[in-house]
Amino acid sequence: MPVLKGDLSAVFEPRRVALVGASDQPGKTGELFWRNLASFPGEVVPVTSSAETVAGHKAYPTLRDVEGEIDLAVVVVPAAGVPAVIRDASAKGVSAAIVISGGFAEAGPGGIRLHDELVAAARAGGVRIVGPNCFGVQNCDLPLNASMAAGTPRGGGGISLVTQSGAYGMAIHSLGLDEQIGFAKVYAAGNKADIGDAELLRYLADDGASRTLCFFLESLPDGRAFFEAACRATPRKPVIVAMTGRSVDGVRAARSHTAGLAGSERVWRAAFEQAGVILVRSGLEMMDVARALDSQPPPVGRRVAVITNSGGTGVELTDLLADEGLEVPELSVKLQDELRLLLPPLASPGNPVDLTPVWSRFAELYPLLVDRLARSGEVDAVVPVLLQRSASDERVAMGIRDAVDRLRADGVRVPVYVCWVAPRTSRPNADLLQAGGVPCFEWPERTARALGHAARYGEARAPASAGAVGPAAGSVAASAGSASAGSALGSASAGSALAGVPGPALAPGWLGIDAAAEVLAGTGIQTVAGRICGTAADAVVAADDLGYPVVVKAVHPTLLHKTEAGGVRLDLGDPSAVQAAAAELLMLASGAAVLVQPQVPGTELIVGGLRDPQFGPTVLVGLGGIFVEALDDTALGLAPLNHEAARGLVGKLRGYPVLAGARGAEPIDLDAVAAVITAVGDLLVTTPEIAELDLNPVLAAPDGCVAVDWRILVENPPGQDQERPQDSPRHAGETRRRPS
Repeated sequence: MPVLKGDLSAVFEPRRVALVGASDQPGKTGELFWRNLASFPGEVVPVTSSAETVAGHKAYPTLRDVEGEIDLAVVVVPAAGVPAVIRDASAKGVSAAIVISGGFAEAGPGGIRLHDELVAAARAGGVRIVGPNCFGVQNCDLPLNASMAAGTPRGGGGISLVTQSGAYGMAIHSLGLDEQIGFAKVYAAGNKADIGDAELLRYLADDGASRTLCFFLESLPDGRAFFEAACRATPRKPVIVAMTGRSVDGVRAARSHTAGLAGSERVWRAAFEQAGVILVRSGLEMMDVARALDSQPPPVGRRVAVITNSGGTGVELTDLLADEGLEVPELSVKLQDELRLLLPPLASPGNPVDLTPVWSRFAELYPLLVDRLARSGEVDAVVPVLLQRSASDERVAMGIRDAVDRLRADGVRVPVYVCWVAPRTSRPNADLLQAGGVPCFEWPERTARALGHAARYGEARAPASAGAVGPAAGSVAASAGSASAGSALGSASAGSALAGVPGPALAPGWLGIDAAAEVLAGTGIQTVAGRICGTAADAVVAADDLGYPVVVKAVHPTLLHKTEAGGVRLDLGDPSAVQAAAAELLMLASGAAVLVQPQVPGTELIVGGLRDPQFGPTVLVGLGGIFVEALDDTALGLAPLNHEAARGLVGKLRGYPVLAGARGAEPIDLDAVAAVITAVGDLLVTTPEIAELDLNPVLAAPDGCVAVDWRILVENPPGQDQERPQDSPRHAGETRRRPS
């Protein structure tokens, strides 16, 4: 297969590699990489000005001097010399370079200058850069070990890992050896001077060897692009993300309720969920889930059978599975009767199936029960718990492995996971199972967490969910197998008043009440009529015209949150009440006015939107009104959202049963609420000047909904040709530490 200029195949599948900084002197970084590249089936060319040969191979002083084409340069020279190497690579026509060297954007002002020189040199010749300041790259099947690790993890597996941390890449290498994990590719991103996570996700999603995709992220500047790539990848392959460095730096509570509620962590969590990404708490959990999904079919439901010879361990695992939303159902009477004939007298055929400590029969019973339960049709996954006696018997491990092989040969797709609670001396039997494609998870907690993620992933892709809007219910991407997967990402929702239409020209700052209402009306969002008045007398006239009862609100630029400022008076039923309320409110701030509106009934909701720095237009819905922050019952989604996805957001609220008509109450018009959510998302997409938007409250009734308070903040966003450095992984070393 030819290596295309600029294509990432040069990184993962080069034909000819140059090692810049090569050495055969023990203790040198160049010597370590020379040894690591020895298994590469193509040619490795040493480049160094310090010697004429390296390990008997002719060495070249620079990349320009190398005879023939070079697909990939691995650069291990000190940081100060790297820009010159990349200039040589550009002149030579090298497709890609892995820059191992540190001392760039993470090292202060001098390093930032070197970073900029490196990027400029690479762009001049179209050289793709991995790193700098990275662990390297491994293709375990080729094999290619262009990394610091002494050897590649076991190949033949489908797990591909992208990690920003080089040390974590080393840890994964060790884990792969210890737990017989089969990898396809390992990529350590380092400072991400060029290649971003979204591009890597797109490449690996199309890579046949990569079946399960893992990302260990410290930052995600190309968040929107990653989200869109994930929407297209997850219907075909699991995408698992462990995100570190959680922060609240995206919270802007002083500006709007929406911004205060939608902190940066909430936004990326919502984005990952919407895209069908599996979000985990740690790197260890990420690898457990990857093993579960890469080596076994995903469960298609939440019913789990547990086989154990320890009642206490079985009960603990049952509780932990319940914490994950899974169930260990009691088996049918017919199945229990069948199992009772196989089991010793004191054993329990319920679920968990407890064998009791009949050590002499473990090698017979564990494989037999795995087979019977998987074929029963009553469970979606089987978990044999192996403790000291059962784990130390090689025949048990071999029997379970062979039983799983027979299940797969017969087309039975029920997965089998082993809960391993055993001493280290029994570890070879766990290796036997894992090498045979049966994952072993140490202790019930790790087992339950991995199985919970696997079950949710499998359930979302079961045939019953084929009508969902995306990889999981509520996502914006099209269903798995759809020819238009992710198509909803590119335009405003069908039927929107603004679909495909440029937004209005707006002046920066908080829009006035009337101007904001006009913008909302253009999207089909209904607002309550009202009149702004400068005197108490005018307020009384307005109330008489609008009809009682009325609401009177203070209006002033400094009164951003009216209720908190004491600027709202409700249920005013006569002119004298309006006169008194307006007079009080006009005194709250110099130059204040009052807004008079008819009071309307309904359940209070908040619908808002903001433009997240990493993920772009984001919509929020929640239970609203004066308790919005206190209740904190909200759901977020990335815009645009179609109608079904918008209803899905409402369905995520803890208070949803109340909205849907719990205990005989009349339900609100959920379709009308969904239409408002969709319209807010479309407005953000088509009008980039809008930075934040609050509709709080929206009063929802059985026959529609209406916004009774609204605020829109307008800012001047950068033009498409005015990219800000912090928005692009090509410009920002993501581990950059600015001098204090």
